Amino acid sequence: MILPRKREPSVTSPEIQEDVSRDAIAAAFQNAMASHLRSHVPGTNINEETFLASDYLNQFHELVMLLEALPVDPSAFGPDLHRWQAVDYEEHFSRSALSNKDLAIAAYRRAPEKVREQFDAAVARLQAEALRVVAAVGQALDSENDVNMTCSGAASRLRVLIDDANAIANGYVLEDAGGKGRKRGPITIDTLFRLRKR
Repeated sequence: MILPRKREPSVTSPEIQEDVSRDAIAAAFQNAMASHLRSHVPGTNINEETFLASDYLNQFHELVMLLEALPVDPSAFGPDLHRWQAVDYEEHFSRSALSNKDLAIAAYRRAPEKVREQFDAAVARLQAEALRVVAAVGQALDSENDVNMTCSGAASRLRVLIDDANAIANGYVLEDAGGKGRKRGPITIDTLFRLRKR
């Protein structure tokens, strides 16, 4: 009696195809998750392309307003400045009273990699400058230096960094520019003012 030979898997067998297509399956899953999140984004404060919410930057806008008010009444606003602390993106929304805060956190985790990297880098610069500003203005208050000038310069520097992070959150992402570093996609003055109002 002749026994049938054991069949060796061919290059087109399901076993081989399964190994080859794992990356494709993972990519399809990622795309499906992104599509699912995107379907819930319309009508929220989350950008449909970047999956980021510029509401996160409100804490820095509040710091700018505090710097503008401080010279008027240092004794009233000084303690608020000393108490100010930056929080990261997920912590900001977990503390928030927004109804879509869980969606904002989930979307941030699924943001396109390049967008997320650039936004996080912009926020890191903003946080570092905010800490320097709080320390410098606090020192000016303690030494009775020209608080008005210190606050004005600090607020101006923060606005520039806020605009940078806000632009990225709203889809104006830095692009590669060959060997000349990086350039930003087209953004007009009108767009910049519109973004500041958000």
